[in-house]
Amino acid sequence: MAGPEHARLRRIAAKALSPRRVELLRPWVEELAQELAAKLIAQGPPVDVLEGYAIPFALSVLNELLGVPPTACDDLRRWADGIVAVFTALSYEEMADAAQKLGGYLAELVEIKRHAPGDDCLTWLLQARDDNGDALSPEEVTQLAFAILLGGYVPPANALAQAVLRLAIEPDLPRDPASVPALVEEILRQDQGSAADQGRVALEDADIGGVPIREGEFVLAPLRAGNHDARRFPEPALVDLARAPGHLTFGHGPHHCLGAALARLELQTGLRALLAAAPRLRLAVPFEQLEWRRMFLTLEGPVAVPIGWWNRLNGAACTERSPGLSPSVVRRSRTLDTQT
Repeated sequence: MAGPEHARLRRIAAKALSPRRVELLRPWVEELAQELAAKLIAQGPPVDVLEGYAIPFALSVLNELLGVPPTACDDLRRWADGIVAVFTALSYEEMADAAQKLGGYLAELVEIKRHAPGDDCLTWLLQARDDNGDALSPEEVTQLAFAILLGGYVPPANALAQAVLRLAIEPDLPRDPASVPALVEEILRQDQGSAADQGRVALEDADIGGVPIREGEFVLAPLRAGNHDARRFPEPALVDLARAPGHLTFGHGPHHCLGAALARLELQTGLRALLAAAPRLRLAVPFEQLEWRRMFLTLEGPVAVPIGWWNRLNGAACTERSPGLSPSVVRRSRTLDTQT
C-alpha cells in the first residue's frame, strides 16, 4: 500500500506495536528464552538451533502477542508453514488452503477479542485510535494479524538461527551481554539484508545511479547490497560493533517495519539466553556441509544449524564432530583489539 490509506493504517497500527507496548513483553520473553535454551542444551549435542530453539521461540512470542489460546498453537504453525512453504514442501493448492484456514481462524479470533478484550495485540489493534479518533475495522485487524503472524514467524526465526551460526563460526566475536545489542545490529546488517527485499513497480520515470527506470517497470532492490555499500559502511565485510546505526534490514521511511522493536527484543533476548546456557557454542559440522533454502524472493536461510559446545569445566569439545570454519566467512571483530 501507499499514500493516505497506508498512512492511516500505519498511524493506528503503530500505537498497538509501539516500542513501549513491546517492552511490556520483555519479562515474559526473557523467561521463555531461558526455558527454551535450557531445554535445548539438556538434549545434549549436537542440537539444531533452528528447529529446537529459534522456531518455537518465535512462534511462542507470536502466540502470546496475538493472544492465541494454547489449543490452537499447533494449527497456527501448520497453517503458517503451509503458506510460506519454507519449512515444508507443499503444492500451491495446499498453500491456498492453509491461507484460507489461517485467515478464517484469525477472523474468528478477532471477533472473540471484540467481545472479550484481553491484554494482547489484537485487542490493542481493535482499541487503537489515531488523533482523529479513527479506528481499524475488524477486517483490517484480521489482515494486519495475518501479516504480523507471517512476518513475525519465519524472518525472526531465520535471523536468530543465522545469528547463532555467525557466533558459532566466529569464536572471537564478543559474547558478553553488554555486546549483544550491537552484535545483533551487525548481524542484521551482515546476514539479513535480503529479508525485506521487495519488488516494486515504478510509478513514474526516474534515474537512479545513472540507470534509467521507466514508469511501469519492475524493480527489485537487494537491501543486502545497500547494507554492504562501502560508502556507507567502511569495510562492510567486517563485524564492527562500533558502527553507527542505519542498516536497511527493516526497510526505510514510511514502510519501515512496524515489528522492528519486537524483532530486536527477540534477537537480543534469544542470543543472551542461549549464550548464557552455552557460552562456548561451536558449529557441529563443517560450514561447507550446511544446506540452505530459498524463501520468498531472495531471503535465504539454513535448513538446520547444528551446534555443540565446549565444556566449561574441562575444556573438552561437546560435539560429535569437530567444528568446521569457512575462511570466507570467518572475520575478526574490530572491537576485539581492546577486549582481548
